[in-house]
Amino acid sequence: MDRKVLAAIGVALAFLVVFATFAGGMFLGKMLEQQRTAAYQEGLPSVQKVQEVFSIIDHAYVEEISEKKLINGAVEGMLEALDDPYTHYFDKTHFDSFMEVTTGHFDGVGIVISQNKEKELVVISPIDGTPAHKAGIKENDIITKIDDKETKGINSDEAVKLIRGKRGTKVKLTMRREGTKKALVFDLVRAQINIPNVSSEKVDGDIGYLRLHQFNEQTQADLKKHYEDLKSQKVRGVVFDLRNNPGGILEQSVDVGSMWIKSGAIVKIKSRTGQIESKNANGGADETMPLVILVNKGSASAAEIVAGAMQDYKRAVIVGETTFGKASVQTVIDLSDGSGILLTTDKYLTPKGRMIHKKGIKPDIIVKFDPHKDKEDVQLKKAKEVLRELISGKRVLKAAS
Repeated sequence: MDRKVLAAIGVALAFLVVFATFAGGMFLGKMLEQQRTAAYQEGLPSVQKVQEVFSIIDHAYVEEISEKKLINGAVEGMLEALDDPYTHYFDKTHFDSFMEVTTGHFDGVGIVISQNKEKELVVISPIDGTPAHKAGIKENDIITKIDDKETKGINSDEAVKLIRGKRGTKVKLTMRREGTKKALVFDLVRAQINIPNVSSEKVDGDIGYLRLHQFNEQTQADLKKHYEDLKSQKVRGVVFDLRNNPGGILEQSVDVGSMWIKSGAIVKIKSRTGQIESKNANGGADETMPLVILVNKGSASAAEIVAGAMQDYKRAVIVGETTFGKASVQTVIDLSDGSGILLTTDKYLTPKGRMIHKKGIKPDIIVKFDPHKDKEDVQLKKAKEVLRELISGKRVLKAAS
């Protein structure tokens, strides 16, 4: 039984059609395995009740029904009873697809989605260069129909199954967009989506710009390569853009934070028993490069771990909008038949003990930005202004104790 620890918006992360979410590292494996074995051996009364109902349906229900459908329904029902938007069950096909995304590529249309407070399917962001992006789908669009199926009552997991599919096949998405009266219909052809992990460039002569799109298995290696390239170009400071980054592999967030924080906890993991485990910086940090981090409401989980640590240690100035506010950790558990579950197993705190779940991280400097209305990226503009102040010494970050 494999264990992978994730910190992302959640399948709902919606790596949805990006359908992904998070993975990385053995976690709780031995304990969970022991508990599962004990349950088999002891025959828990609650499990016996499920077996009893299964037997009644199997013998008395008016129509034949497959055993697989009943078992899957029972599993889904147990997880739904937790009322946790980040806990999910995947059949084998969708579990394989889910795990595939952590490698950085999959078949789909290229949008990151989640559910808002009204349980509507909302686009967090389209991935650059994908069918969704090319068609004009935008951040905050609401998906009202998938093909001809109304999305009311559909959760992110179900939406993933409907939207994703074999490359070359078609899917129609109907959207509602603020400020537009008429429904928008997008006829999309699914394609292989290669998730851009890191992009970088030298701007304004001596400023480095780094953008991280998600935390997958290659994140730290790719980010370090881009960062070293910028340093070789003699940049004097870096803007690190985590906007619309939904998170990903927990351990990768620790590795990324360790690029600029030399010692101490990058994040603290709190278990159901209240036990706290510190995930510490692993050395090799560049503590001298002036740094500004950009965040917005689409910055979640692993992205919030990095931003929170940087803010706690006063290693960088945080600019933008309050982040998503997801401070729960999911463990990926593969089941014996090839299916799997994504189970919330822990919560996390920033190094200084802040709980940001449903609150988010408030930037040091708040700058609102509407990509639909603003012609200029005012958040990036402000980030560069602040970075100039750090470089010149007009603004000083006093190291936290």
